[in-house]
Amino acid sequence: MSMAHRLALTASALTLTAGLAATAAPAEAATATAAAPPSITSVSFSGTHGPGVASPAITVNGSGFGDTSPAGTNNNVTSCGTYTNNGNAYGNQLYFIDDNNFGAGYSDGNGANCIGVTVVSWSSNQVVLRFGSSYGSFAHWYLSNGDGYALSMSNGIFGGNVSGLG
Repeated sequence: MSMAHRLALTASALTLTAGLAATAAPAEAATATAAAPPSITSVSFSGTHGPGVASPAITVNGSGFGDTSPAGTNNNVTSCGTYTNNGNAYGNQLYFIDDNNFGAGYSDGNGANCIGVTVVSWSSNQVVLRFGSSYGSFAHWYLSNGDGYALSMSNGIFGGNVSGLG
């Protein structure tokens, strides 16, 4: 499944969830609210941009992230090659898409992205992520200021343009 298709499916699921929650009876609304996706209020980037550099840190602020990260699976062996310290793949629970350049952390029955995600820290209101070791190793598998991106965490989605990299 293409990154654009996955992103469209995620956005559709969020729209459907919001519509169901808005039309639910009060008792059902409380249940729907408890299962609501996290709220991402900001994403910031720090580090250096471009090829051949270490992964930047990605700091996600908001609420409802939970006390622990989702379970991931080791992403050292991919269809793109074998890597050391390439982070994890998290199914559809945690992934990052740099528009038209690369995806990281997503996996399904057809395999995982070639770039894994490493959780540096996780709390209910702040998460810090980095990319695995395959980051920057091929074509345009790196972030640059101005790149469009989308980040999905437990069906909470946030997007914008990368900024703040040196």
